[in-house]
Amino acid sequence: MKRLLSRQKGLAAVEATIVMPLLLLMLLAIAEFGRALYQYNTLTQAVRAGARAVSFSENPGNFELTAAMQARARNLILYGQEVPGEAPVLPGLSAADISFSTVAIPEGSTDLYVEIHTSYSWQPIFGLGFNTFFGGVISLDFPLETKITMRVLQ
Repeated sequence: MKRLLSRQKGLAAVEATIVMPLLLLMLLAIAEFGRALYQYNTLTQAVRAGARAVSFSENPGNFELTAAMQARARNLILYGQEVPGEAPVLPGLSAADISFSTVAIPEGSTDLYVEIHTSYSWQPIFGLGFNTFFGGVISLDFPLETKITMRVLQ
């Protein structure tokens, strides 16, 4: 019995050394996934606020999506306010990532809808790529895309 116990000394430390990197990798992956969901939710809420801002028509029956309305909505999406701010709501989000359009749903209908499409390139904190054993790199960034369609209130 004593001989068996002496052979078991240090085994827990060896097992922890083997298992700990895997557990840390899983913990970091879960944290990055949560961060991606948080940023997607932030992006969706910002685009929804921008669509709400441009969906109200002051001229009943004659809606036009003007450049001023687009600029106001773009500022809401980028900075969370109607005037340009210093830092965007999401790091790396730019005005080029946002596009506007008006559509009639169904086609031929008199109801107009404003559609805002945003594509944001999400990047992980711990690196942009994963090196493989064969010399290649797997890219870890991917686009977070959201599109909101809102009826124009006249």
